[in-house]
Amino acid sequence: MVTIKDIANKSGVSVGSISRYLNGVHLKKANEEKIQQAIKELHYIPNQTAKALKMNKSFSIGILVDNMDNFYSSQLLAALEQLFDQAGYFLLLTSHRNDKETFEYKLKKLIERSVDALIILKAETKWDAFQEVGQVGIPVISVEASLADKSVPEILSADQQASQEVVERMLKKRKKTAFIIPTESDYVLQQRLAGINAACKKMSVEISSDQIIYVDYGTTEAYEAVSELIKNDFDSIFVTNYTNAIQVVEGIRDAGMEVGTQIAVAGFGYSHLLQNMKLPITLIKQPVDKIAEKVADSTLKLLDNQEVDKQVFIQDKIFWQKELENE
Repeated sequence: MVTIKDIANKSGVSVGSISRYLNGVHLKKANEEKIQQAIKELHYIPNQTAKALKMNKSFSIGILVDNMDNFYSSQLLAALEQLFDQAGYFLLLTSHRNDKETFEYKLKKLIERSVDALIILKAETKWDAFQEVGQVGIPVISVEASLADKSVPEILSADQQASQEVVERMLKKRKKTAFIIPTESDYVLQQRLAGINAACKKMSVEISSDQIIYVDYGTTEAYEAVSELIKNDFDSIFVTNYTNAIQVVEGIRDAGMEVGTQIAVAGFGYSHLLQNMKLPITLIKQPVDKIAEKVADSTLKLLDNQEVDKQVFIQDKIFWQKELENE
């Protein structure tokens, strides 16, 4: 196995200087180039375990997410991996799959692996183990979920504000608006519902029972609801997630109606994905890259014992479909 002494013999740089270089200390450019060349030629791989023991750090970040097959989560994780790679940290990734017991078990396992910090994405606020994460003894960041313990920094999409803006526009420009909402109860959905309620209150619109359709995630219920909404003369539909938005568009088209002109559709989604499908709908896009940058920046600052904002809302971007654009 190649050692630091082998690198010293190959490069002509002292063992002490090589050790400092491997621990992040900048040397003279000429010496750094000699060390890099020796490392490359000798195929040297640093002993991270020894380094971790010496510095009392694992150089790893634990990430506990809801579901890895969720498009938002996968995009966020891809961005975070790149950012933490640049900072010299390795990600330990696992999911709780929206299950309380699984969350508790996975949280325990990540802590047992001595991660330096913990990032939690979309946990249920009612879970005791989630509400107590501020007591685990390492830096914790909560993403898209809110805690009673305000010592844990939260980074959130401003979904309530975006929902309110879009629904207000629909109520102004269309005669009759319906809402398709999944039967989930997580923080993100609650914020989107709060935006709907705020818009209706501002516009003095009372929501009737026939305006709200509750659907189970992963079913075709959103598609099936469209025919009844058309029968009841709804000319706009607000959908709280992108999978149901696609179903709604398909339902409208299969009913022989034109999306946009006859029935306006708006909801949350991923602009590049849905725009490539040429769907004429208004899209609210969560700023995944900006959220990832803020999460990484806050985590690294906490690891460096710096103060960070305790709650940050990052603005969504709205891509307006022409029937809902302002004159």
